[in-house]
Amino acid sequence: MFHTSRFLKSAILFLGLFTMPVSAKCAEVTAPGARVVTENDVRCGSHDPDIAIAGCTALIESGLDTGSILAAIYQLRGIAHYNKGLTDQAIADQTSVIGLRPDFAVAYYVRGEAYLKKGTADQAIADYTRAIALKPRYAEAYSDRGVAYGRMGLVDQGIEDENRAITLQPRLAEAYCDRGLLYRTKGLNDLAIADYAKAIALEPAYGRPYYERGLARHAQGDREGGDADIAHAIQLNPNSGK
Repeated sequence: MFHTSRFLKSAILFLGLFTMPVSAKCAEVTAPGARVVTENDVRCGSHDPDIAIAGCTALIESGLDTGSILAAIYQLRGIAHYNKGLTDQAIADQTSVIGLRPDFAVAYYVRGEAYLKKGTADQAIADYTRAIALKPRYAEAYSDRGVAYGRMGLVDQGIEDENRAITLQPRLAEAYCDRGLLYRTKGLNDLAIADYAKAIALEPAYGRPYYERGLARHAQGDREGGDADIAHAIQLNPNSGK
Protein backbone atom coordinates (compact mmCIF):
# COMPACT_ATOMS: atom_id res chain seq x y z
CA MET A 1 0.00 0.00 0.00
CA PHE A 2 1.24 3.45 -0.72
CA HIS A 3 2.25 4.93 2.56
CA THR A 4 0.43 7.79 4.29
CA SER A 5 -3.17 6.71 3.71
CA ARG A 6 -2.04 4.64 0.75
CA PHE A 7 -1.62 7.43 -1.77
CA LEU A 8 1.48 8.84 -3.37
CA LYS A 9 3.49 11.67 -1.93
CA SER A 10 5.27 14.12 -4.19
CA ALA A 11 8.89 13.88 -5.23
CA ILE A 12 10.92 14.27 -8.39
CA LEU A 13 11.19 12.04 -11.43
CA PHE A 14 13.84 13.18 -13.87
CA LEU A 15 12.66 12.39 -17.35
CA GLY A 16 15.06 13.71 -19.94
CA LEU A 17 15.68 17.40 -19.39
CA PHE A 18 12.82 18.20 -17.00
CA THR A 19 11.30 17.17 -13.68
CA MET A 20 7.92 15.69 -12.83
CA PRO A 21 6.16 15.28 -9.45
CA VAL A 22 5.58 11.66 -8.45
CA SER A 23 5.91 9.51 -5.38
CA ALA A 24 9.00 9.62 -3.20
CA LYS A 25 8.94 5.85 -3.34
CA CYS A 26 8.63 5.72 -7.08
CA ALA A 27 11.18 8.35 -8.02
CA GLU A 28 13.79 7.16 -10.48
CA VAL A 29 16.41 9.00 -12.48
CA THR A 30 16.72 8.36 -16.19
CA ALA A 31 19.24 9.84 -18.57
CA PRO A 32 17.76 9.27 -22.01
CA GLY A 33 19.68 12.07 -23.63
CA ALA A 34 18.43 15.17 -25.35
CA ARG A 35 14.67 15.36 -25.71
CA VAL A 36 12.31 18.16 -26.62
CA VAL A 37 9.91 18.88 -23.77
CA THR A 38 6.26 19.16 -24.78
CA GLU A 39 3.08 20.28 -23.05
CA ASN A 40 2.03 16.65 -22.73
CA ASP A 41 5.25 15.85 -20.87
CA VAL A 42 4.33 18.42 -18.25
CA ARG A 43 0.72 17.22 -18.10
CA CYS A 44 1.90 13.62 -17.69
CA GLY A 45 3.68 14.64 -14.48
CA SER A 46 0.75 16.57 -13.02
CA HIS A 47 -0.48 15.99 -9.46
CA ASP A 48 -4.02 15.95 -10.90
CA PRO A 49 -4.68 12.33 -11.98
CA ASP A 50 -7.02 13.30 -14.82
CA ILE A 51 -4.50 15.70 -16.31
CA ALA A 52 -1.69 13.17 -15.83
CA ILE A 53 -3.64 10.37 -17.51
CA ALA A 54 -4.52 12.56 -20.49
CA GLY A 55 -0.97 13.80 -20.92
CA CYS A 56 0.65 10.39 -20.54
CA THR A 57 -1.88 8.77 -22.87
CA ALA A 58 -1.14 11.38 -25.54
CA LEU A 59 2.58 10.65 -25.22
CA ILE A 60 2.03 6.90 -25.45
CA GLU A 61 -0.26 7.19 -28.45
CA SER A 62 2.20 9.46 -30.25
CA GLY A 63 4.56 6.51 -30.64
CA LEU A 64 7.56 8.82 -30.34
CA ASP A 65 9.02 7.44 -27.12
CA THR A 66 10.64 4.09 -26.51
CA GLY A 67 12.69 2.28 -23.89
CA SER A 68 13.19 3.87 -20.50
CA ILE A 69 11.31 7.05 -21.41
CA LEU A 70 8.24 5.09 -22.46
CA ALA A 71 8.54 2.99 -19.29
CA ALA A 72 8.58 6.17 -17.19
CA ILE A 73 5.47 7.46 -18.98
CA TYR A 74 3.60 4.20 -18.32
CA GLN A 75 4.77 4.36 -14.72
CA LEU A 76 3.38 7.86 -14.26
CA ARG A 77 0.08 6.96 -15.89
CA GLY A 78 -0.16 3.86 -13.72
CA ILE A 79 0.35 5.99 -10.61
CA ALA A 80 -2.37 8.38 -11.77
CA HIS A 81 -4.72 5.46 -12.42
CA TYR A 82 -3.97 4.15 -8.93
CA ASN A 83 -4.75 7.54 -7.40
CA LYS A 84 -8.15 7.50 -9.14
CA GLY A 85 -8.87 4.03 -7.78
CA LEU A 86 -8.56 2.44 -11.23
CA THR A 87 -6.59 -0.57 -10.06
CA ASP A 88 -6.95 -2.69 -13.19
CA GLN A 89 -5.60 0.12 -15.34
CA ALA A 90 -2.79 0.73 -12.86
CA ILE A 91 -1.86 -2.96 -12.99
CA ALA A 92 -1.90 -2.92 -16.80
CA ASP A 93 0.35 0.13 -16.93
CA GLN A 94 2.88 -1.29 -14.48
CA THR A 95 2.86 -4.55 -16.44
CA SER A 96 3.81 -2.49 -19.49
CA VAL A 97 6.64 -0.93 -17.49
CA ILE A 98 7.87 -4.37 -16.49
CA GLY A 99 7.76 -5.50 -20.12
CA LEU A 100 10.07 -2.61 -21.00
CA ARG A 101 12.16 -2.72 -17.82
CA PRO A 102 11.98 -6.19 -16.21
CA ASP A 103 14.70 -5.20 -13.76
CA PHE A 104 12.73 -2.18 -12.47
CA ALA A 105 11.92 -2.94 -8.83
CA VAL A 106 9.61 0.06 -8.42
CA ALA A 107 7.24 -1.22 -11.11
CA TYR A 108 6.72 -4.46 -9.19
CA TYR A 109 6.20 -2.45 -6.02
CA VAL A 110 3.58 -0.18 -7.60
CA ARG A 111 1.81 -3.13 -9.19
CA GLY A 112 1.84 -4.82 -5.79
CA GLU A 113 0.17 -1.74 -4.33
CA ALA A 114 -2.56 -1.94 -6.94
CA TYR A 115 -3.10 -5.65 -6.31
CA LEU A 116 -3.32 -4.97 -2.58
CA LYS A 117 -5.85 -2.17 -3.14
CA LYS A 118 -7.83 -4.54 -5.36
CA GLY A 119 -7.89 -7.11 -2.57
CA THR A 120 -5.63 -9.75 -4.11
CA ALA A 121 -3.04 -9.94 -1.35
CA ASP A 122 -1.38 -13.09 -2.71
CA GLN A 123 -0.53 -11.36 -6.00
CA ALA A 124 0.65 -8.30 -4.08
CA ILE A 125 3.00 -10.47 -2.02
CA ALA A 126 4.44 -11.99 -5.19
CA ASP A 127 5.18 -8.53 -6.61
CA TYR A 128 6.63 -7.18 -3.35
CA THR A 129 8.84 -10.25 -3.14
CA ARG A 130 10.10 -9.66 -6.68
CA ALA A 131 10.75 -5.99 -5.87
CA ILE A 132 12.76 -7.01 -2.80
CA ALA A 133 14.76 -9.55 -4.84
CA LEU A 134 15.73 -6.76 -7.23
CA LYS A 135 16.26 -4.16 -4.48
CA PRO A 136 17.12 -5.96 -1.22
CA ARG A 137 16.99 -2.84 0.95
CA TYR A 138 13.52 -1.82 -0.25
CA ALA A 139 12.02 -0.89 3.11
CA GLU A 140 8.63 0.17 1.75
CA ALA A 141 8.21 -3.13 -0.08
CA TYR A 142 8.94 -5.04 3.12
CA SER A 143 6.47 -2.87 5.02
CA ASP A 144 3.65 -3.27 2.54
CA ARG A 145 4.31 -6.98 2.13
CA GLY A 146 3.84 -7.12 5.89
CA VAL A 147 0.42 -5.56 5.45
CA ALA A 148 -0.43 -8.08 2.74
CA TYR A 149 0.64 -10.96 4.98
CA GLY A 150 -1.59 -9.57 7.70
CA ARG A 151 -4.56 -9.50 5.35
CA MET A 152 -3.97 -13.16 4.62
CA GLY A 153 -3.97 -13.94 8.33
CA LEU A 154 -0.19 -14.43 8.45
CA VAL A 155 0.26 -11.88 11.21
CA ASP A 156 3.61 -13.08 12.55
CA GLN A 157 5.12 -13.00 9.06
CA GLY A 158 3.71 -9.52 8.67
CA ILE A 159 5.38 -8.37 11.89
CA GLU A 160 8.68 -9.85 10.71
CA ASP A 161 8.46 -7.80 7.52
CA GLU A 162 7.63 -4.62 9.46
CA ASN A 163 10.62 -5.28 11.72
CA ARG A 164 12.82 -5.58 8.65
CA ALA A 165 11.41 -2.38 7.16
CA ILE A 166 12.09 -0.48 10.39
CA THR A 167 15.62 -1.86 10.60
CA LEU A 168 16.29 -0.68 7.05
CA GLN A 169 14.55 2.68 7.46
CA PRO A 170 14.05 3.61 11.12
CA ARG A 171 12.24 6.83 10.24
CA LEU A 172 9.56 5.15 8.12
CA ALA A 173 6.52 6.23 10.14
CA GLU A 174 4.11 4.12 8.13
CA ALA A 175 5.95 0.93 9.06
CA TYR A 176 5.34 1.66 12.75
CA CYS A 177 1.65 2.22 11.97
CA ASP A 178 1.46 -1.02 10.03
CA ARG A 179 3.24 -2.97 12.76
CA GLY A 180 0.94 -1.35 15.31
CA LEU A 181 -2.08 -2.63 13.40
CA LEU A 182 -0.62 -6.13 13.33
CA TYR A 183 0.03 -5.96 17.07
CA ARG A 184 -3.58 -4.90 17.60
CA THR A 185 -4.70 -7.93 15.59
CA LYS A 186 -2.88 -10.06 18.18
CA GLY A 187 -4.41 -8.09 21.05
CA LEU A 188 -1.05 -6.51 21.93
CA ASN A 189 -2.40 -3.02 22.41
CA ASP A 190 0.50 -1.79 24.57
CA LEU A 191 2.97 -2.59 21.80
CA ALA A 192 0.63 -1.04 19.24
CA ILE A 193 0.32 2.19 21.22
CA ALA A 194 4.11 2.40 21.51
CA ASP A 195 4.43 2.05 17.73
CA TYR A 196 1.79 4.70 17.08
CA ALA A 197 3.61 7.05 19.47
CA LYS A 198 6.81 6.50 17.49
CA ALA A 199 5.02 7.25 14.22
CA ILE A 200 3.59 10.45 15.72
CA ALA A 201 7.04 11.52 16.91
CA LEU A 202 8.36 11.03 13.38
CA GLU A 203 5.42 12.71 11.60
CA PRO A 204 3.35 14.86 14.00
CA ALA A 205 1.01 16.04 11.25
CA TYR A 206 0.17 12.50 10.15
CA GLY A 207 -3.41 11.65 11.14
CA ARG A 208 -3.41 7.88 10.84
CA PRO A 209 -1.36 6.98 13.96
CA TYR A 210 -3.57 9.21 16.12
CA TYR A 211 -6.68 7.49 14.80
CA GLU A 212 -5.33 3.99 15.28
CA ARG A 213 -3.91 4.82 18.70
CA GLY A 214 -7.39 6.01 19.59
CA LEU A 215 -8.79 2.61 18.65
CA ALA A 216 -6.09 0.85 20.68
CA ARG A 217 -6.85 3.05 23.68
CA HIS A 218 -10.54 2.27 23.35
CA ALA A 219 -9.65 -1.43 23.34
CA GLN A 220 -7.84 -0.88 26.65
CA GLY A 221 -10.84 0.88 28.15
CA ASP A 222 -9.36 4.39 27.86
CA ARG A 223 -12.40 6.03 26.29
CA GLU A 224 -11.32 9.61 27.00
CA GLY A 225 -7.81 9.17 25.61
CA GLY A 226 -9.11 7.28 22.60
CA ASP A 227 -11.72 9.92 21.81
CA ALA A 228 -9.07 12.66 22.05
CA ASP A 229 -6.77 10.82 19.63
CA ILE A 230 -9.55 10.19 17.13
CA ALA A 231 -10.71 13.82 17.30
CA HIS A 232 -7.15 15.01 16.67
CA ALA A 233 -6.80 12.58 13.75
CA ILE A 234 -9.97 13.97 12.16
CA GLN A 235 -8.72 17.51 12.72
CA LEU A 236 -5.55 16.63 10.81
CA ASN A 237 -7.37 14.62 8.14
CA PRO A 238 -11.16 14.71 7.94
CA ASN A 239 -11.08 11.38 6.08
CA SER A 240 -9.38 9.54 8.96
CA GLY A 241 -10.99 6.17 9.54
CA LYS A 242 -12.93 6.17 6.27
